[in-house]
Amino acid sequence: MDPNRPGRGRPRDASRDAALRQAAMEVLAEVGYRALTMDAVAAQARAGKATIYRRWDSKLDLVIDTCTQLVQRNIPEPDSGSVEHDLREFLSAFASFLTGPVGKAAQALVGELPHEPELAAAFRTSFLLPQRDVVRRLIDRGLRRGEIGPEAPVDTIVELTGAALLYRLMLTDEPLDAEFVERLLTQALLPLLHRRS
Repeated sequence: MDPNRPGRGRPRDASRDAALRQAAMEVLAEVGYRALTMDAVAAQARAGKATIYRRWDSKLDLVIDTCTQLVQRNIPEPDSGSVEHDLREFLSAFASFLTGPVGKAAQALVGELPHEPELAAAFRTSFLLPQRDVVRRLIDRGLRRGEIGPEAPVDTIVELTGAALLYRLMLTDEPLDAEFVERLLTQALLPLLHRRS
């Protein structure tokens, strides 16, 4: 699905895209994926349903495009020359992202993934894998600079980074805050990165 494809009917007003995505995220956070309808998104955005269908063919397209755009706009890929600094900046930004309005929407989506295989595949591709790839690139740059030894369990560190944030967000009743990010970095990720055989 290409949201920039030529529209049906009137030419598309691109200025409405952000408002429609915001409305989709708000409805998703409130009612979950299964109960989300194009009518509800249109009402939330004060737009006609046809306005939405000119951009997205289905609610799956709308939700995944919304996730993709949010991630691209809000999560940095720092390259300061220090893997510790880069990981701290990434983790802080991702934690802030998840604890903002998108956090509730992400929780609503994750609860639906076991029952919606098409949604699960698209969510992994648009939301989870890009974050994993950013962490891997940060670590790979550290390896090339010699900050990290070749013995570091890179695959484990990459998986642990995202898993720890999502676990804290979705399964505990504890804050995903700066203190937690610092503990994750200094007590888990950096010791693993600097491990020597």
